[in-house]
Amino acid sequence: MFQLFGNDENRGFCERIYLQTDKNLYLAGESILMKIITTDYKHNPIIFSKVAYVEITDDSDTKIQIMVSLNNGIGTGRVLLPVDLQSGYYRIIAYTQYMRNEGTDVFFEKNIAVINTFQSGYYLQQENLHLAPSVLREERTGISLQSDKKKYSTRNCGKLIINDLPDNIHTLSVTIAGKDFVYFSESNNSLYHKNISKEPKNFIGNYIPEYEGHIVAGTIMNNETEKAGYRTSLIPVITFPGDEIKFFAGQRIKNEEFSFYTSGIKGTKEIAAAIYNSGGKYRLDIKSPFVSSFSHRQMPTLFIDSIYYNQLLSRSIALQTYRYFYEEESEIQNISESYFILKPSYSYRLDDYTRFSTMREVFIEFIEGARFRSRAGKQELSILSNRDGKFVYGTTPIVLLDGVPIISHDAIYNYNPHNVEKINIYYGPYVMGNTMFDGIIELITYRKLHEDLSLDKSTQIISYDGPQPFFRLITPDYSNEKNRLNRVPDGRHTLFWEPDFQTDGEKSIQLSFNTSDLKGEFQATVEAITKDGKFIFATAYFIVE
Repeated sequence: MFQLFGNDENRGFCERIYLQTDKNLYLAGESILMKIITTDYKHNPIIFSKVAYVEITDDSDTKIQIMVSLNNGIGTGRVLLPVDLQSGYYRIIAYTQYMRNEGTDVFFEKNIAVINTFQSGYYLQQENLHLAPSVLREERTGISLQSDKKKYSTRNCGKLIINDLPDNIHTLSVTIAGKDFVYFSESNNSLYHKNISKEPKNFIGNYIPEYEGHIVAGTIMNNETEKAGYRTSLIPVITFPGDEIKFFAGQRIKNEEFSFYTSGIKGTKEIAAAIYNSGGKYRLDIKSPFVSSFSHRQMPTLFIDSIYYNQLLSRSIALQTYRYFYEEESEIQNISESYFILKPSYSYRLDDYTRFSTMREVFIEFIEGARFRSRAGKQELSILSNRDGKFVYGTTPIVLLDGVPIISHDAIYNYNPHNVEKINIYYGPYVMGNTMFDGIIELITYRKLHEDLSLDKSTQIISYDGPQPFFRLITPDYSNEKNRLNRVPDGRHTLFWEPDFQTDGEKSIQLSFNTSDLKGEFQATVEAITKDGKFIFATAYFIVE
């Protein structure tokens, strides 16, 4: 249990989230682009948690979960909606682990609509549903927003002009997307969401704030009994496979529960969980960091007027062509920071040496300071380590293959050396958590996919999507005539997405955008928050024909 105190009448420090999306209506198969801002309950921007959690649910069942990396209280995320997602309204719920100490009532929540055009019957005739032109009025609070033209042709360059900006903008986002044409029971354009202003209450202190990075939680399980179990000699660790060392030792929280305090982990797809001194009897099961279960909330029925059939058909065709031609260009770049800022004592690129057929020969012939030795019928790797000023062969090295911890060194002894590109040796000792290791022996394969690796029952590799790094949308530049005449179709429905524009105190700014091959009405939206917690919002409309 813990408590953080603020300066506001001893209410205690609290955290709130506001989440923006590039639009409110999506097709199954489209991506939701989102921006997250952390504030206190008085809307003042704060820098605290490094990770936000987003879940998309229907009435109560979770459909999608992602983590978003936060930098200076700001993060961006991207969710690719499954092509088999049913048409209807969905809830987007966002929170931090620290917010869970106050319960789900303070979580941010907004509704979006999804239409699955791959399924029949996605539209229904409904009288007086479609929006009249008078509804498309421009809105603004504190600033003015306009485009340089009211009408554009396809593949045309345009400008957004934003005036009357205050000089203390904390963060500003701009999005341009096709106009929504469904009804929302609550105004999703209002920045003053009811939950963001809720005062702290019922703080329980069970959830540790993630102010350094994502905290991975795990439970030690007995492989024989399939029940939680623990003994003091067990040393649980996790790594994130790849070509860089990302190794974290666990800290015991209670009973069989351990936490792993990571840093700089973004966009990873796997976790390797292992237990030293287990003898194959124990394993580490990684727990989900998400809430996953929310109170039931009846969602309204989604009705789409049949007059929008042709518009949806064009958008659906454009979506399919866009995903075929452009999807890879807008993928999130999964880049993680190096956890170990050090260089290996020795690095051996195996192609520079005579190729041997066994790992035993590789280590005997040219790997200095590391060797195999046989003990109790098993092979054990040892490494030179400095102990009290003397170098001796230590028997407790960290052994990694593509970042996967190897507990039984027989797996390396029997591994095909022709898969290995490089071997790095780090002389120790190294202290990880409460454990001292004699050094690190790191093997990196050509494909860095830990292929053909035999693991004992103390090690398992699971799929794990870590916090998404900052995302930016890549769009074509049609000021270049060659690009404009390119015959590759441009089916973008979201034309522009700048989630964190820095105004640098400027009162007026101009932003350039490019229309796509889609025609129709488009909405430009600017949302911002000032350093003293004031929200700013403006919309403008134009037509592409």
